[in-house]
Amino acid sequence: MLSFLRISSAYPSFIKKLQNNNLRNLNYNSLIDLYFKENYSVSNNITNELSKLNYECKEVISNFDLSQKLWLKEFGNKRSKDNIIIQQIKFYKPDIVYLGNSELANKEMIDLIRQQDFIKLILSFHCAPFNKKIIRNLKNVDGIVTCTEGYYIKCINEISKNVLLMQHAFPKKIIKHNIKKNINLTFIGSIFLEKNLHYDRVDIIYSLMRKFNNKFIAINFSNKFFLSYFFALFKSIYKFSIFKDFSFFFKILYIYSFARKPIFGKDMYNVLSKTKILINTHIGDTEFAGNMRLFEGTGLGCLVITDKKKGLEKLFNIGDEIDIFLNKEDLIQKCDKYLSDEKLLNKISINGYKKTYNFHNYENRISLLNNFIKKLLNEKNL
Repeated sequence: MLSFLRISSAYPSFIKKLQNNNLRNLNYNSLIDLYFKENYSVSNNITNELSKLNYECKEVISNFDLSQKLWLKEFGNKRSKDNIIIQQIKFYKPDIVYLGNSELANKEMIDLIRQQDFIKLILSFHCAPFNKKIIRNLKNVDGIVTCTEGYYIKCINEISKNVLLMQHAFPKKIIKHNIKKNINLTFIGSIFLEKNLHYDRVDIIYSLMRKFNNKFIAINFSNKFFLSYFFALFKSIYKFSIFKDFSFFFKILYIYSFARKPIFGKDMYNVLSKTKILINTHIGDTEFAGNMRLFEGTGLGCLVITDKKKGLEKLFNIGDEIDIFLNKEDLIQKCDKYLSDEKLLNKISINGYKKTYNFHNYENRISLLNNFIKKLLNEKNL
């Protein structure tokens, strides 16, 4: 039996929301159980499925300070020179460490992990824009797991040949198709102005907010939003393009003022289960499809309309299981069309739901991860 430790992290805004509840009287295991009941992001779906394949699995959330403090109090040693993650690795003694956040794969941390003689493999997940630091970090691990073809190609070409393309998924235990839907249109996502990753979203979201009634638009802004906003504003003034950019700055402030606060996990799934049309867009640096919202939306019975990206046709049949938009005008036209033809809307949403249930589930994805682990262990003669 192989032992597997997943070290993950979460959006600070989700942790803040969770810690607003009365959690102080919980012990560590009860707190972690509560965390996973929120079904945030990947949650514990990877370790749940690996457990079915005879792995002994544990999870820790590296930036969930309350849980880490409780762990240290109940299982750790406050006097130890080791940081808490190394203490947790020594305590659980995993054969495989799976870093859910490549920021943790820095050389200092990886060297400390490799000092533990029970460690056989160190894996890291990364499915986000790259920078020099991330590339350096990923060169420190034995294998990389990523979620889109574009990131897969980049990893292969610049970092390592030991890369697994494992698309996002949605758990069968949550997948459902609720035909009693009372929200016409939903968008749930982020707007980060840094590196222009979400600039294209601004015009789309603003138009949806102004055009449609009975909508649910929830936006996660970075903690540095106003700093980024004023930096972009001053840059525009400096380049004498403020008159051209004025519309953008107005729209982003409108969205910030009138969009709903971000929601995560089961709160988000509750909204999606009541949603007829889910609008999806990918971040600006990727040419390839594969973000998580594709699978969350179809898994909860929405008709997903997404931006056109490479590889999308490998995941869903376009026009039959999901639909695409080419620009803002095309998106609005398609939303109007489907909202006026609910028979067609329901047909496509049901087909998308069936595709995710049958193919884009964690059962299928984890079989890929299991084979990848066995391949790497075999190459190491372990």
